[in-house]
Amino acid sequence: MVMSSPNPAAPNGAQDLVAMAPARRDLYRFLSAAFLAAPAPELLAKARDEEFLAALAEWFSAEVVEKFQRAGQTMETAEFSQAAHREFTQLFLVPGGQYLAPYESVFRDRREIEGREIAGLLLGPSAVAVQQWYRLAALEISEEFKELPDHIGLELHYLAYLCAREQEFADSGDAGKQTRAREMQRDFLKAHVLTWLPDLAQKIQANASIPLYPAIAGMAVEFCCGQLALLESVDGRSNGRPLPSYFR
Repeated sequence: MVMSSPNPAAPNGAQDLVAMAPARRDLYRFLSAAFLAAPAPELLAKARDEEFLAALAEWFSAEVVEKFQRAGQTMETAEFSQAAHREFTQLFLVPGGQYLAPYESVFRDRREIEGREIAGLLLGPSAVAVQQWYRLAALEISEEFKELPDHIGLELHYLAYLCAREQEFADSGDAGKQTRAREMQRDFLKAHVLTWLPDLAQKIQANASIPLYPAIAGMAVEFCCGQLALLESVDGRSNGRPLPSYFR
C-alpha cells in the first residue's frame, strides 16, 4: 500500500478526489486483502516500519497508529507472524470463542422462520442487494473466490474497483461516468458498508487477542466514514437506499 499520496481528508472538490483516486483505491485494496486472507509478510512488516507508521499518522487517528505500533512491538517477528495467522483463522474462519462472521447479512438482516424472527443468518437480503451493485458496475468475481458476496473484504474490493473506474473515466474525459462512479461509492458506503462495519469493528476489538486486527478494523471505519463525508460534500447527500435510484 502506498501512503505517500496527498492526505484524503480535505480535498477541495471533484478534481482533488480524482487526483487521489489511486491512493483511495490502494487503501481499499489494502483493507480488502487484510480481511480476505491471513496476513502476508508485507502487512506484518508495516507494523514495524517507522516510515509507514509516520505516514499513517497523517491519515488516521492516534488510536489506530498506536494499535499498529503495539502490534509490531510486542512480539518477535516469527512469533508475531504465527499469532497473526492464528488470530485471522480464529476471528474469521473457524467458528469458536473468538469467531465473528464477517458478512453483512449476519449483522443486519432478520428473517422469519416458523413464526420467529431470526438474526445472524447467511445470504440474507443484504447479500442479494450487494450482488446487484456488483453487476451494475460490471465487477467480475473470480470463480476461485469462495466467499459470500457480502463479505467485508469483497465489499471493500468493490469500492477499490469503483475508484479505479473513476480514474479511468477521468483519464478518458467521460465526466458523466466519472461522477457516476463517485456516486456509486457514496451510495454503497451509505447503504451497505457503514451500516455494519462499525459493529464489526467493535466485535473485532472485543474478540481479538493482539492489536493487529483492531488496528485494521479501526482504519477501515475511519477511512470509510471520511470517504462518505468527502463524497457527499462533492456530489450531495446519499439517500441510503439498498439499491440506488439509477439502478432501475
